[in-house]
Amino acid sequence: MRVSTLFRIPQTVRNLQRLREIAAVLVKYGWGDLVPRLGLAFGIERVRRRLAGVAEDPAAETLTTEQRIRMAFEELGPTFIKLGQVLATRPDLIPMSLVEELRQLQDRVPPFPGDEAKREIERQLGRPVEELFARFDVVPLAAASIAQVHRATLQDGSEVVVKVRRPGLETQIARDLDVLTSLAGLLEDNVPESRQFSPRAIADEFRRSIWREIDLTREARNIERFARNFRGDRTIHVLRTYPELSGKAVLTLELIDGIKASDVAALEGAGIDRPDLARRGVEFVVKQIFQHGFFHADPHPGNIFVLRDGRIAPIDMGMMGQLDRNLRDALLELLVGVLLGDGGKIVALFRRLELVDEGADLAALRRDAQEMIDAYNELPLEEVDVGVFIGELFEVLARHRVLVPPELLLTGKALATVEGVARILDPRLDPMQAMRPLVLRSYLERLADPRFLARDAIRAGEEAVSLLATLPRELTTIVTQLRSGRLKVATEVDGYRHAELERARSANRVALSLMVSALLVGSSILLGSGGGPNVLGIPANPVLGVLGLLAAGGGYLIVAWGFLRSGRF
Repeated sequence: MRVSTLFRIPQTVRNLQRLREIAAVLVKYGWGDLVPRLGLAFGIERVRRRLAGVAEDPAAETLTTEQRIRMAFEELGPTFIKLGQVLATRPDLIPMSLVEELRQLQDRVPPFPGDEAKREIERQLGRPVEELFARFDVVPLAAASIAQVHRATLQDGSEVVVKVRRPGLETQIARDLDVLTSLAGLLEDNVPESRQFSPRAIADEFRRSIWREIDLTREARNIERFARNFRGDRTIHVLRTYPELSGKAVLTLELIDGIKASDVAALEGAGIDRPDLARRGVEFVVKQIFQHGFFHADPHPGNIFVLRDGRIAPIDMGMMGQLDRNLRDALLELLVGVLLGDGGKIVALFRRLELVDEGADLAALRRDAQEMIDAYNELPLEEVDVGVFIGELFEVLARHRVLVPPELLLTGKALATVEGVARILDPRLDPMQAMRPLVLRSYLERLADPRFLARDAIRAGEEAVSLLATLPRELTTIVTQLRSGRLKVATEVDGYRHAELERARSANRVALSLMVSALLVGSSILLGSGGGPNVLGIPANPVLGVLGLLAAGGGYLIVAWGFLRSGRF
């Protein structure tokens, strides 16, 4: 158990307070048995006392495990909401049923006071709000876990929205990440069934992603790049940014006077051709992925607006996906295999990319992939759910130890989301059929590109040249180490880290036991000898003997506690 690590992280008192809150939510939603397994209720007395008054919510018994996880994340606030949203893009790590539930995470929280928003703007931009804007509405238009949005008017009369990050968010996230990292370590060390999900690796990846997402300058750069990609496209409108009125915690954007893509009644009232809009929406996402390699990774209905003239206007570009040329080619081949119903093509692709584990059963993988594709091909159009299909495909790949790149998982989420929006607009639309000509055309264009045809030969040639250049030096190094006896071979054994930790704990208990025994013998000798030098008229030996016995008793209690906690004698 690594409870001690929780005491070494910064701002201990606040972290312990947050730890109590997390433990209480675990109990509330029916995971009270997990708390002692993590060592929280025993390792931290204040947590134990707090949990004594916490009872499980009776309503939790009627909920599924996936629903309880989602509700716990929502209750724990911004950091855990974002963690849930990240996990919702990883069907290779968690079951598809949990992915679907986490996609419903509600990122709506009470707004913070408008005066605090004004102070945050002034702190970021260095000037009074009254100088920056002709008008600033202190009542926000919307609030989320990371930031909230206020309407404002520039000095030249332009209507804008100002996205303001929550005050103190960086401090809160830093504290939550410290606790989350420690909890991931406790989970991996003490709950063996969690190790298949690599809690530490998830915590590390999440740490990197959330710091990127809360930096609003990154969102501004995303919008500017998106605008360059769609320059000249008259069917797409990209928000204008105002760099002089933006920063790390503030982002000023053009106000969009549009209709949410999911508001069917408003679209009908505005005379928008919904089937045409649905088709263009699918084309919009496919173009982002295969032509630009830079795409909106969270295109849910609330993030897609339609202007009165029918143009599509995406917003909220904090989460974007990026594909290099090789990954785009791989995704094209993957989708072509799906569209053509060829499971063998999918398996061959991942083998060529060296993403299939050496111990994988290729025949079983090919069979499972083909069976799943065939099952969906036989379904009536109205029963085909592209989101579920893509998720299940990735789940099959993960089950057979295929390491699907996270970027491809993000594209799966984007395609699944836009499919949902398109079905709202036009229930008769077959998104797979709508994607088919676009994907096949992109694929044929790539096949006509000599660089694409020669890529494997070029890659093999580059690797051969690199090998020839480095091989003599590497061989010389190996021979030199062999001659000097300095050659070392590193091996890694499953469960070795956990076994090493247990061995270290056992060694510590043995050392402490020896120290207690020595102290006990020495103290007994001092008591038996009597006398000794006088200090303030009191014989020293008996006093030291008594103190030694007390110390030995304390050490004995520590050793006994360690044995009781380990459950092994």
